[in-house]
Amino acid sequence: MDMRHFKKVIDIIVKLMIPLVILAMMIGVARIFLDLREVFRSPTIAGGFDIMVTNILSMFVVIELLKGIIEYFDIHRVKITFITDATLVFILREAMIGIYQHKMGWADIASISALLIVIGGIRTMAIVYSPDKGKEVPAHE
Repeated sequence: MDMRHFKKVIDIIVKLMIPLVILAMMIGVARIFLDLREVFRSPTIAGGFDIMVTNILSMFVVIELLKGIIEYFDIHRVKITFITDATLVFILREAMIGIYQHKMGWADIASISALLIVIGGIRTMAIVYSPDKGKEVPAHE
């Protein structure tokens, strides 16, 4: 298979992924609304909000992944900034949930902090040494 066919197959796969991710987001939003019942049923406000916080933060991860997929469709390459953005959002989600639910010890927090610093550094380096540097690149929204 030559490169032209490979790119055509990849474009088709990406085109199929976009509606699936949008459908997953719509289901996720519906699930957040359905989980509002848990807030009312829960014996404490904190117990009900645990579910809500987890679901809402999970939606942010899916949004970042969708941005990466759409960007791939536009420029036909994976930008490391979008991958690191999604990774940072996922790690921050895990940290926020763990801290919110009081399930993280100091060693977990220190490990996640170090990981965030490393990935943040990678993202910064990707911007500083971007192959697109010097070209007109639209800012992230």
